[in-house]
Amino acid sequence: MGDSLDLFFAPRSVAVVGATPNPEKGGHFILANMLESFSGPVYPVNPGREEILGVKCYPSLKELAGQVELAIVFVPAAAVPAVLEDCVAAGVKAAVIESGGFAETGEEGRRLSELCREIASRSGLRLWGPNCTGLVGTDPFIFTPFMRAPRAHERLIPGSLGIIAQSGMLAAGFMFQYVLSGFFNVSKACAIGNKLDVDEVEVLDYLARDPKTKAVVAYLESIMDGRAFLEVASSMAGKKPLVILKSGRYEEAARAALSHTASMAGSEEVVEGALRQAGVIRVEDFNDLMNLGKAFSLHPEPFKLASPAGDGVAMITVSGGGGVVMTDLVRSSGMSVPVLEKKTLDRLEGIFPPWMPPSNPVDIWPAIEQRGLEVFAATIREVLKDKRVDGVALLTFASRMLETFPFDKLGEEVKRSGKAVVFWIFGDRRYFDMVEERLRVYGIPVYTDLRSCVLALKAYLTFSRMARNPKALP
Repeated sequence: MGDSLDLFFAPRSVAVVGATPNPEKGGHFILANMLESFSGPVYPVNPGREEILGVKCYPSLKELAGQVELAIVFVPAAAVPAVLEDCVAAGVKAAVIESGGFAETGEEGRRLSELCREIASRSGLRLWGPNCTGLVGTDPFIFTPFMRAPRAHERLIPGSLGIIAQSGMLAAGFMFQYVLSGFFNVSKACAIGNKLDVDEVEVLDYLARDPKTKAVVAYLESIMDGRAFLEVASSMAGKKPLVILKSGRYEEAARAALSHTASMAGSEEVVEGALRQAGVIRVEDFNDLMNLGKAFSLHPEPFKLASPAGDGVAMITVSGGGGVVMTDLVRSSGMSVPVLEKKTLDRLEGIFPPWMPPSNPVDIWPAIEQRGLEVFAATIREVLKDKRVDGVALLTFASRMLETFPFDKLGEEVKRSGKAVVFWIFGDRRYFDMVEERLRVYGIPVYTDLRSCVLALKAYLTFSRMARNPKALP
């Protein structure tokens, strides 16, 4: 299962059926993106044009027999079955149908869907979609969405995160807001739409076996073959992080999913229990999904756990109030805030002023006033040695002081320890990007809210417990 998806992610040649010179149309954007970024031949197909964007245009796929491996189809739904028949006649092996107007629209759309499915079943033509924005792969590079993304091949840095999204527009939004902006780097991004053929099980299995993909985040409105999906998810537990936002928990949301992508959502109680048993990390919000995508794109491997429970969190903070709020959030998430070992406290007392005995949270500001920012590296070194501590949250104020912050010393201590560390920054926003860049190389995610820090730290430790004991549940 899944090997034929190479036809989508690594085709030798591509045709864009529905290409147009109209610069405001999706067919134009697809062609422009592909011509600019795809390394192989790209053939525009439109019976009313002789050339588009300086490239010869063909009236149909039949004139390209034997020359096209993948077709990207963006024509009205009623015309799609005829295009698929042309695909079969021309020897095309796979088609990405980005057109809408299928089962999500009613009886006629369902009839068209069944007709497309019958053509694929009879011929062996693989189908992706319909009603989607297609897919993105960064190595080798392919970018099929019908939104224009100039220089996408330069802006998209190959990474290790796989993305699956059932909603086409959401997938496009994720691409522009998070991926093209450098929020995280991806291996492959998949908008699967109505799933006439390729579905979430096949895509997940493909990503699970893909050596370039180390972690997966997914937004799903339905899981059509629950048993097969859970089998793949279970095979990933403790090996590759899998984070899922599954919508349609309530009747109203399930109806919305049906009208949006023709999906039926399953019983919430059954879905929740099954996903938990399979080792899936579940979230409830798109920002949470993307924030965990950021965390696991930076560090997809399991961390070293020191305590038997594997949930002990220490905080090093410049703000007493921030430490108090963080403590509440950590405890409410189900993690623990341990008392530090005596030997840790003893070593910290050599760094801290005598009138400020250290504890957890570690309020480091008095030590900074006496010794400068270098105490950050010394403090985290001692805290990371503590056998009750599995993960650390750093809470730091952004100001000119960060120009002398010991990023490299801190990063090396974190790397040496093998433990999970997240970073919260607040203050002067002019320094936020600099902090992100300095810590990214050490696999440390930076967030601007405490809740996301706790979410990431919990996900890190949950996955690490599964890696230590595959039977451990989130």
